[in-house]
Amino acid sequence: MTDQLARRKEEIAARSNSVIDESRQALLDLSKDIHSHPELNYQEHYSSNALAGFLESRDFQVERGIGGLETAFRATIPGGGGEGPTIAVLAEYDALPEIGHGCGHNLIAMGAMGAALGLQANARDLPGSAVVIGTPAEEGGGGKIRLLEAGIFDGVDATLSSHPFSNRTLVPATATVGESWSLAMVGFRYMFHGKAAHAAATPEAGINALNAVIHLFTGIDALRQHLRDDVRIHGIITDGGMAPNVVPEFAAANFMLRCRDRRYLSDVVVGKVEQVAEGAASMTGARLEIQEFYPFYENVQPNVTLAQAAGRNAKALGMKMDEPASGRPGGGGSTDFGNVSQVMPGFEMRYAVSEEPVASHTREMTETAITDLALSNALLVAKTLSLTASDLLCDAALLESAKAEFAERSG
Repeated sequence: MTDQLARRKEEIAARSNSVIDESRQALLDLSKDIHSHPELNYQEHYSSNALAGFLESRDFQVERGIGGLETAFRATIPGGGGEGPTIAVLAEYDALPEIGHGCGHNLIAMGAMGAALGLQANARDLPGSAVVIGTPAEEGGGGKIRLLEAGIFDGVDATLSSHPFSNRTLVPATATVGESWSLAMVGFRYMFHGKAAHAAATPEAGINALNAVIHLFTGIDALRQHLRDDVRIHGIITDGGMAPNVVPEFAAANFMLRCRDRRYLSDVVVGKVEQVAEGAASMTGARLEIQEFYPFYENVQPNVTLAQAAGRNAKALGMKMDEPASGRPGGGGSTDFGNVSQVMPGFEMRYAVSEEPVASHTREMTETAITDLALSNALLVAKTLSLTASDLLCDAALLESAKAEFAERSG
């Protein structure tokens, strides 16, 4: 790094950190407000309005309803330093059924808003532009997938985001080609149509659709031993009959299928589970119907260049870092950020929100997502995202390195 670039980086960091610190209470209040209004996929009207309104109140020009999604939005921060690349920072804000913000998306949203403020404070000195994109429906709805298909990411050179990660802040030091930082995922609804009958008087006249669902579960359990060890299959029974004295004429189950290798998932796992479902239908005489229930979430493609750039900024900010991890920083989860990472360089920073381990998608995480530690670390992440986006705008060599790594991993 040249002396001139180093001085410029220091000036940008000072302005970015200062404005985020000045807005600390407003950002905390925003995160808590979203946390207290949990909303499901594509229903995030309150949260979307709160976030877009926050940006508009600070002189951002916000486009609402982008990509045909009512709860998506985009704020553009044009640079004043001439032509250059475009860097995106992503916000998430949907919640989970029953348990609310058990994945901490209120923190992700706040991190993106803070990053927007930091980038705005430096806009006149940044070439190119930055965009903050509000992406709904990460929890199974595939909001980013629909925004990709609608062209919202066209022209974006690299993307940054963040996610709570239990009690550890991990920045991968290495990742081999072909490695994955999350599980690819797709979901199906398996529906069985039988025939109702009196379960005691004339059971022989019925076709028990619930039996087919039960055979589906047992068949999948038998299948697991013949699949790769990174495969995860999990489901629930959504329909199983209405009364025990009536042979169930309709039963259904929703399943998520996951694997670190998206090709193995699509080419092997999906077909094998379908064969099990067909066998369950054949055994019971029920008619099988299958519907895609969750869109195909790609696995997150690593970008160590971006990860290390973010890690340097986080360390400079005094953020407590855990030992560098070699791959798999996303644990066993899935995210539609994976789809973004498959079409451009991207990095989703995983950071600690607790002193002790806390599982995601639990009531414990819901409570953790508004603790002082979680909120304080999310503010540090906001600063990290702002500085890393600024680095990518100002340092052409850094961005080219991220793109070269992306090209190598993409084959």
